[in-house]
Amino acid sequence: PVLPDSDGDGVTDQFDQEQTPQGCPVDTHGVSRDSDGDGVPDCKDKELVTPTYCQPVDADGVGKCPCPDSTCFEGLRFKNDCSQSLGALPSVTFKQGSIRISDDAKGLLASIGARLRNSPECKVVVVGYCSSNKREQQLSWDRVNAIINYMVEKEGLSIDRFIFSYGQDGGDCNTVDMRAAASGEEGPNTVPAPHPNLRKNK
Repeated sequence: PVLPDSDGDGVTDQFDQEQTPQGCPVDTHGVSRDSDGDGVPDCKDKELVTPTYCQPVDADGVGKCPCPDSTCFEGLRFKNDCSQSLGALPSVTFKQGSIRISDDAKGLLASIGARLRNSPECKVVVVGYCSSNKREQQLSWDRVNAIINYMVEKEGLSIDRFIFSYGQDGGDCNTVDMRAAASGEEGPNTVPAPHPNLRKNK
């Protein structure tokens, strides 16, 4: 004899505990499989395995997981990621002992100015190097100061867009580097000259 199976799930009606929608896999009792126990059968679950700490789920079986710590945000780029929007910024090289900005350097600064105007939320750190003696410290300050003043006076940018950093280690004494400020990074945009009696004007 053929035993009735009204929902066609392969389990006869006398043992079937559920009228299962067509195409849904069932267990031996004729009940739709629910692998993650979230109350949404596998055949309708858009997130087949939802961790218990992400439940309850929505009608599609998709849970909302709380973020346990900051690792949830690792690798994500936000709209205010200035290192991405500004890209790698060129360095400015000065002649030995000089603080004069060359014509080539002015071209580089113009390109930086254009990028800054396109990213009004971003700041730039201007970094000068070397501080082994008073002359080096003052020369580093003069060069950083010259670049920031040029960007304000010639490129029309607000001085608030710059962070003044001079006398740093790890760079070439005749080079000033520029980089996008990290999110939340703060610093002064003007700094008193360390040895004003040694200031260079050329």
